[in-house]
Amino acid sequence: MTKVAVLCNNRMAVPALQTLLAENKLCAVGVPADNIEITELFSVLTTQYSIPLLILKKESFSEQLHALTAQSDAEFIFAMTFPWKIPSDILKLYPDKFYNFHYGLLPEMRGVDPVFESIKNGLQETGITVHAIEEQIDAGAIILKKIFPLDSSMTHGMLCTHLAWLASNIVEELLNKLRVNKKGTLQDITKARYFKRPEAADVSISWHNKDATEIEALVRACNPWNKGAYTQWNGWNIRVVEATVVVLEKKITQASGSVVTLDEHNGLIIKCNNETFLRLNIIYVDEGFMSGHKLLSFGIKKGSSF
Repeated sequence: MTKVAVLCNNRMAVPALQTLLAENKLCAVGVPADNIEITELFSVLTTQYSIPLLILKKESFSEQLHALTAQSDAEFIFAMTFPWKIPSDILKLYPDKFYNFHYGLLPEMRGVDPVFESIKNGLQETGITVHAIEEQIDAGAIILKKIFPLDSSMTHGMLCTHLAWLASNIVEELLNKLRVNKKGTLQDITKARYFKRPEAADVSISWHNKDATEIEALVRACNPWNKGAYTQWNGWNIRVVEATVVVLEKKITQASGSVVTLDEHNGLIIKCNNETFLRLNIIYVDEGFMSGHKLLSFGIKKGSSF
């Protein structure tokens, strides 16, 4: 029976781990030592099933991987949300051993957080691409690709959960493909695009340059991992957690970023670029999560500018 070891750093790996456990194919789990929450989570899971848990350290990562590959009976080692590169000496020593679950479509969506980029850019579909790990990030040959449709209600957290379960559903198909062809299919380099880790500017709302649909997509892409998309009023940091595009029949003469309405009945509505409008349903400030219209009690009023 094929045995698999998994390197992971996020709860997204749990459904796939459970599938491997149910089929008696999981032989080891490795997690970074500095992620205490994940270490505790997987400690409970691995102890329950008597599976070795490797607490990985950056300074001895290569040696630990060598020990894992040499001493365990893992035919394959899967990386799921794992943050570190597999050292080149290990890849050369153990070819056709390491494969990565990339939670986005390759080669078009290379990078750290394809979930964020897919939602932010209003894509109609995303998915999971399992590829061979090589020295260049996200560039290895594709073993299996599964498409997942995106709709306009999907948040970052919701999509992560859907993709986590999709990963668990393709494990057996993936193993069957690896048994037949461990080399996979080379990526089309002409379609490759790499997205860096989102920075503050990437998660900040530009009321003057983006329309309501684009801003609403950014808000969903930032929920919940960033507690919403950034905006400011008089130097006060506000995060928009949930928003809705609305249509106003009357002409609004205020500039983009202006508060059009602010009351309990209509909510907090902001004018965006191209004469579009966005209702801020839920916001987050240091005082807590609250309905958008409650900013009225902090001094924001109709005509204020974000």
